[in-house]
Amino acid sequence: MRMTPDGSNGDGGSRLPSRLSAVEDKLSRALETIEAQRRQLSTVFNAVTDAIVVVDDRGIIETVNDAACKMFGRPSFELVHHSVNKLMPESVAMNHDQYIREARPHSKSAFGLPRTLAAMHANGRQFPVSITLSEIPRSVDEPRRFVATIRDMTHERAREDRIRFLAFHDEATKLPNRHGIVSYLESYFAAPTPPPMLFVHLSLNNTSQLTACFGIEEFEHLVVAFSQRLKRVFGTAVLIARGFGNTFHVVMPMSEADSLQAKLVSVVAEPIEIQDVAVVVDVCAGTVALPDQASDPRQAMHRAAATLMEVKATTPQPGVPRMHEYLPSIINQMSRRTRLVHNINRAIEDREFSVYLQPKVDITDGSWIGAEALARWTQPDGSMISPGEFIPLAEQAGLITALNRHILSQTLRSLADSDWSRSAPLSVNISAQDLSRPSFADDIARLLAETGIEGTALELELTERDMARGDDVIRSAIDQLREMGIAISMDDFGTGYSSLAALVDLPVDILKIDRQFLRRIEDRESDRRLLKTLVTLVQDLGRTIVVEGVETEGQAAFLRDLGVRMAQGFLYAKPAPAIAVLNDPRRPRRAA
Repeated sequence: MRMTPDGSNGDGGSRLPSRLSAVEDKLSRALETIEAQRRQLSTVFNAVTDAIVVVDDRGIIETVNDAACKMFGRPSFELVHHSVNKLMPESVAMNHDQYIREARPHSKSAFGLPRTLAAMHANGRQFPVSITLSEIPRSVDEPRRFVATIRDMTHERAREDRIRFLAFHDEATKLPNRHGIVSYLESYFAAPTPPPMLFVHLSLNNTSQLTACFGIEEFEHLVVAFSQRLKRVFGTAVLIARGFGNTFHVVMPMSEADSLQAKLVSVVAEPIEIQDVAVVVDVCAGTVALPDQASDPRQAMHRAAATLMEVKATTPQPGVPRMHEYLPSIINQMSRRTRLVHNINRAIEDREFSVYLQPKVDITDGSWIGAEALARWTQPDGSMISPGEFIPLAEQAGLITALNRHILSQTLRSLADSDWSRSAPLSVNISAQDLSRPSFADDIARLLAETGIEGTALELELTERDMARGDDVIRSAIDQLREMGIAISMDDFGTGYSSLAALVDLPVDILKIDRQFLRRIEDRESDRRLLKTLVTLVQDLGRTIVVEGVETEGQAAFLRDLGVRMAQGFLYAKPAPAIAVLNDPRRPRRAA
């Protein structure tokens, strides 16, 4: 073989450098690619929002990403080549060492599943983290390495805590809510020997008016102020909680039960200001003795709520909280009322309500000069429900308008079919709910036209309580009715709802003095003087007087001496079915 001067063979030696150059180029490009991938991986590594910490099998940190430095408040040089325990409180680090030692390849449960534990910031603050541990694949000769992916759970934990708090607490008052009180009662009844406690169900009254007047947000401010007052007054209570809307629950030691009324008086003693208005709070309370009167949370709350409803049916007295203790009969009464309310609509449709009339008389000669229409409810089995029971229920359930319309229609149709004198008017009871309907006066006009009855043959009676409302809608309706010739009568006059100053301006033609002023006039001089004053007042106002509830001749004689002419009562006639009264020989008849 012939060699060239430079030592290469003459036919191919020159190709070696070029091949080396090509290899170098490939290596260079490969290194560039690897470097680019390294930079890319580094960028991704540091862009991850979770902290990533790589440790060896001794727990020494080999590398960390930027998120780890930020999460733990340390630069990388304070972490790399240091024990991973630097990131944990001492108590957690001890357990973590044991965890790493026991982490073996065959122990699959040690990897891939998140663990929640406490971590420690450089400033000493501890915070919750979720750690997922993975083992880096390796060859047989390589040492074991682990990757810990760490997520800061501070905000998640705060959200969970808030959700957990709101599940058992009212957001506005920060008091336990209904679930909170149930949880407490469950624990209470689960105790082997629960101590004697008084479970109190409280209610703020007139909340609908307050909400309509001030708005929901301002009403919530009132509720918050009320809750703060409860906490101050019932400081020794075991639990104070907010129920639905305007209700609260208090659990207090039975040894303090005698102080409940005084505490409630303290709660309502001072008004609560809303929009610079001093609102006087009215409170009702129903109580249940635990554990004697209830065996579980559901029963305790049910019986307390039923007792509260019983209290709400009583007449409010300004500044005096109303309260009642649970009695077994309350549940039966409530169930009966609920059934009656449910049946009122059906009873109207099935014509179970009928009209009774009680004559009004001229007490100077005993002649009939009118009559009052009264609703009576006869059930299919022949039993009768007292008006004192079903009328308040109809009012509470919003059914009084339908009932009054039914009675008014029956009364006018019965009058149209009789020869009862149109100059002896029939009076029918209505309510403020009736007058609040814009179409009420038009409905009356249409009914009069259908029956052919003149307005002068009809009187409409409202209670003093309804008249005292005196809002513009009611006043407008009354004015329209009076223009039709219909007389307006105030029932139950003297029961204390209206002021004398307001009475002068009320659009009333007739004042019916309540029966309570007659009961003791034959025995008590003070009652006689009171009735005389009341009659003189009405006479001076120029209004017609009707006295209700006349039962004895002595009462009638006293009224005659006072100059009273019109009265009604058992002395003259009891209420009877309309057809019987309209056809009674004593009836005032139309001229032939």
